[in-house]
Amino acid sequence: MNRSLTQTTEHRILFAQWASWCIWMLLFALLHPLGGPLDDAALASALDRTSEFGLTSAWDWIGFRGYIAMQCVSLQTPSLIVALAWNAFRPCIGRPFGSRFFGSRRLESLLSRSSTLGSWLFAVVPAWFAFDVLAFSWSGSHLASEEFASLVFDHLPNLTPFFSWGMLAPVLAIAIALTGGAATAQGIAFLAKTMTSRRGATSTPPHTSQRPKYGAILIVLGLLASVSVVTATASRHAWRDNIHNHPTRNPWASFSRASRGFAPLPPFEYDTASLAAATQSRVQQMRMNVASRASDSDAFEHQPDILIVICESLRPEMLAPDVMPHAYAAAEKGLFLTQHYSGGNATSLGIFSVVSGLEAVWFYKSEVRFAPAMNRLFHQSGYELGFFAGHDDWGKFQMDAFLSPDQFDRFETEPMDWLAADRIAIATTASFLNPKTTAQRSPRLAILFLYSTHAPFAVASQQAIDQPAASADYPIPFPRSWRPSVWNRYRNAARTLDAELAGLIRPDRITVVTGDHGESFLDDGTVGHGTRLSVAQTRVAAFVTGPGIPSRKMTQRTMHADILPTLLSASGLQMSMPEQLDGVNLLSATTRQLQSRSFSISNLVGRDMVIVPPRKSPRLTASPASFGATFGTRVRFSLIDQTVVPLGPLSEKGVMPIRDEPSTESHGDAVLKRWLENLAR
Repeated sequence: MNRSLTQTTEHRILFAQWASWCIWMLLFALLHPLGGPLDDAALASALDRTSEFGLTSAWDWIGFRGYIAMQCVSLQTPSLIVALAWNAFRPCIGRPFGSRFFGSRRLESLLSRSSTLGSWLFAVVPAWFAFDVLAFSWSGSHLASEEFASLVFDHLPNLTPFFSWGMLAPVLAIAIALTGGAATAQGIAFLAKTMTSRRGATSTPPHTSQRPKYGAILIVLGLLASVSVVTATASRHAWRDNIHNHPTRNPWASFSRASRGFAPLPPFEYDTASLAAATQSRVQQMRMNVASRASDSDAFEHQPDILIVICESLRPEMLAPDVMPHAYAAAEKGLFLTQHYSGGNATSLGIFSVVSGLEAVWFYKSEVRFAPAMNRLFHQSGYELGFFAGHDDWGKFQMDAFLSPDQFDRFETEPMDWLAADRIAIATTASFLNPKTTAQRSPRLAILFLYSTHAPFAVASQQAIDQPAASADYPIPFPRSWRPSVWNRYRNAARTLDAELAGLIRPDRITVVTGDHGESFLDDGTVGHGTRLSVAQTRVAAFVTGPGIPSRKMTQRTMHADILPTLLSASGLQMSMPEQLDGVNLLSATTRQLQSRSFSISNLVGRDMVIVPPRKSPRLTASPASFGATFGTRVRFSLIDQTVVPLGPLSEKGVMPIRDEPSTESHGDAVLKRWLENLAR
């Protein structure tokens, strides 16, 4: 075979390879299973409009896909320019670079063939886009975004114990798809060379062959660009919202440095020095807050034991009679908190809020984190405290400040072994709370942390009732078609823990069962937790039951910070300065008090939080239907350097809708000011 190719043939090979990778990107964008469906209803939602019949038009259908095709072409165009430039200048660069610097004729030959460079260069953007889709489906952040960089550098080393083989499945699938694209590109080059050889092509010195005919290619690209530009211009806002609503379908989104775009905000005015002084003053007052027996409380020996069960990733839907029947029966006998929120979207933030009675924005103040109010106040009141867990990684996420042997009279944690470790933790908790251990003992408070409801979820075989259920090695992130089977596995895991916990829930002790945070099953477009300030990742199951606890279903918003003041009151204790806790006593709180307050929920990644406004306050700027109702105001906030930057309204899916002309009202400045005043009280 004659291995010499004319410049015209090499140009044709380059264009063919380039076109094959553009088609690969387009097919991947439209067909990959990690994004939302592209049916007619989804397209109408993406464009935020419908026709008079409630369906999108054929023009929208074609324009939507043409717009994605234009993105693929535009992102691949720089690679084509580089490859063509290399083809033009390779005699001046390739031969000296290969032979003089490396002394390798093989390298010289490779560098002298532009099709070799193009076959790899054209794969860069598609590979980036494919892995960006994977990253966004898991974390809700693009590879180029600051949020993803923070997740990788600040938290990824601590996430290695949570590895499962299912996490490799999407990576392997993308690698296979990219290999197929590369094989196609190489096949095109091989076929072109074979056909040239059979035609008896002769070696033609560079720059002496006839010029390649670019006309047809330019006409096709011009028509595609014109149709897409005209369509996009006709409905500019709709196409911008399309990228915003379908970030895994639009290649342009994968190169965005911000996961969500929004217009610049007017400055938020506040006194940094006053905020710093007020928060420091409050920290000092927290230390002076003491607990004592209320005047109308029972005698000391009648103070009840307290059990706080914190289940990993326990969503409110699990507290149902067909999933957790024992817990549900107990919830109906006490305070059933149907709209309960964690302090954040991660374990560290949620448990901190439980043991401190504070919103999780205080987590990063070390003088607060190392002095949990629950331990200090109950110790003052004569309680013995114990902590038991089916996991032992508390130091990796800074939780050893408030979860350590120094803070508890008995501290026993098990190495992660899923259900086996949880069973040991349950047994040691039962032993600690056994009233017959000593003839005369002090009242006891136990915190029990259970891990089996963490992905990929541990299930006892006899509790695998919901079927079909995914196996333990299901892909993470999983396609939307997998959601029902993964959800069934999650339900089976919750049912398993309920059966194990049945013996611990007794009428003679105060019992709290809740989740450390929520869990997203593509509810907000992601899988897992710790990545978005969405309802799915922050709302949890919760109830308080036991002696003196009335039976009441509470539909008002409550939070983890409410648990501590509620337990103090239920055990007959009172604080000298109850206002120093962010939470309220749910036994005495009025409906008006709960509905009129605002509170914050913190994000694990970055320094963001969402301020949930009063239930009856004027709504913030309404979110489009595709995002869900408005959840609150997203704020970049830190008590370390007094950063307060309102970012805008946040939907229940943890998404910031695009706004062209933001106003202080639409971004919740009034809600933020009231919240800051309450913080610095």
